[in-house]
Amino acid sequence: MKDLSIAQEYLVCALNEKGKLPEYDLKRATCFVGAGLMELQLEGCISMDQKMVEITAELPEKMAYLKPLYDELNPEKAVKIEKVIDEYMITFTDKALKQLTQSVKDSLEENGMMIKSEAGLLNKRQILVPSKEARTGVIEKIRAELLEEGEITEDVVILTVLLDQADCLKEYFSKYEQKELKGKLKEIRESSWGQRAKKMTEHIEMLIACIIATGAAAH
Repeated sequence: MKDLSIAQEYLVCALNEKGKLPEYDLKRATCFVGAGLMELQLEGCISMDQKMVEITAELPEKMAYLKPLYDELNPEKAVKIEKVIDEYMITFTDKALKQLTQSVKDSLEENGMMIKSEAGLLNKRQILVPSKEARTGVIEKIRAELLEEGEITEDVVILTVLLDQADCLKEYFSKYEQKELKGKLKEIRESSWGQRAKKMTEHIEMLIACIIATGAAAH
């Protein structure tokens, strides 16, 4: 399976049987935006602290699928993270979220990670959903690194935190495995090796908590 990015792997696991992010699932949608922001930060395209996000470099061609998110940022000055999130979560339409989702889905289709399926009982229509191979590949990578003895990578730690925050792990792992994953993430945070990962995971958790609190206040 071709290597996928954090945002791509997250979406593979987060899309429902209709090939969409479930409506009214604030956590799942906000974690998707969080995945995009974390990926931009790891690539050096943005700098981000608990409150502000700032463009620091041009978006590379290989990450063109994140252009809708990158374009939401102000190239001239830092903007509040809440303002970026508001555009996705608290507007009267979900246009921005749909654009970002479709852009990442298109990149997955180009990589052969999406398959055609049918939706609807009477008026059947073709939709694109993640292939079983794509989902299995992502889940097995998490399993190999965090539940077995594989080398642990930063991307997988971040992806697992995001899936945990979005309540997606239960769809792919048993209760016992979920407990083991959470224990492993805690162990990583407390290790000398995991200091950068610790900062990343804490940042994700604070970011998601902030987003959800902002969204809840607006509804």
